[in-house]
Amino acid sequence: MKVNNIIIGAGISGIHIALQLLDKGEDFLMLEKGKEGMTKLLTIHQPTIQENILLEIGPSVFHSNQKELMKLISRLNLTNDISIVDPKSKAYYVYPGMSSDDAKKRWRELKKRVFDFNFNDSLITLEEASKKVLSKEEYSFFKWCWGEWYEVCDNNLMYLKKSLKEEGDYMIMNNGLDQIIKRGLDLLKDKVLFNRQVISIKKGYIIEDIQGDSYECNKLFICGNYKGVSNIETSSLPLIKEYLSLGKSKESLRFYAYFNRDIDIPYKFIFGKFMGKYTIKYSNRLWLIAYPDGILARKLHFNVSTNEILEDWIEMMNNQFKLNIKREDVEFNLCGYWEDAFSILNKEYYIRGKDIINKLKDEGIIITSLPKDNGENSAWMEGHLINLTL
Repeated sequence: MKVNNIIIGAGISGIHIALQLLDKGEDFLMLEKGKEGMTKLLTIHQPTIQENILLEIGPSVFHSNQKELMKLISRLNLTNDISIVDPKSKAYYVYPGMSSDDAKKRWRELKKRVFDFNFNDSLITLEEASKKVLSKEEYSFFKWCWGEWYEVCDNNLMYLKKSLKEEGDYMIMNNGLDQIIKRGLDLLKDKVLFNRQVISIKKGYIIEDIQGDSYECNKLFICGNYKGVSNIETSSLPLIKEYLSLGKSKESLRFYAYFNRDIDIPYKFIFGKFMGKYTIKYSNRLWLIAYPDGILARKLHFNVSTNEILEDWIEMMNNQFKLNIKREDVEFNLCGYWEDAFSILNKEYYIRGKDIINKLKDEGIIITSLPKDNGENSAWMEGHLINLTL
């Protein structure tokens, strides 16, 4: 089969490209290795005795300045489903021997020191910069009290600061982020082949899938997840592997607990020195009790039981807020783990990345498996959404 454009991957980045091609009247075909809707935008709709709740196992929030994502949401007529997260939501900091206010104040002072320091190295990461500026004790405190530390610690500091400055209002989708996938695939249903894992891409853009079928195209869009794409045989197209060598993947863990009674404290976020490190209150009954990425997500998944994580969190809450939460108060809990949750850029990207991307474009190849170098080089969905007119 020959078509002008082939898109590998029917997740959010593949859908975004496909809709642009559709609106331009171009012919294309999408090849998705999994079943319909099996992407990282995974929303579990869980009924309880009290209410129907949504559990976002993949991405959960976005912000208003993410232009490509906002365009995609508008294209899918989902704008009315957006809610803004209250910007006045309060955070509580947990660190031994310190009050929350003192810990928050100290963390902000340390962050300012790291961010304001004049480094000569434009490639320095947040972790490297923190170790240069802070003492060992300060560094330990700093990373414990930064909730997203294991998401952003390997990020280029210059681009991270840019990204944080440009953040808009934090937003959620009331009926789940998986609507993006469902509505997108509904518009593209005649253009998608499922259960078509690509195993090789050869010169001339001859693509072979696991079923033994072959496809040929003039332009190729590789939109699969980082590890999945890395496993495709592309030896006759060395630029693809060269591009993928400029990043790496990271893990994520999401641990929800739903309680059969209200746990009412005036804080939405809890950061600090407890097993899960980062907690978000969605309601007085629904809590995301652990929200780690990277090495901490891997450690909790492989070395700690879910019961240990839950019991540690209950003990922390009872100690910090003088509560009396018991294990039997938990109506249910759910823990999800992504080995290849998102990808980040390594230092070499900032040296050779643009040159490799331009060479790939000249050859008719666009890859979204690594994020863009626009300050979105973290877990944000926006980092993988490409505007084909640019």
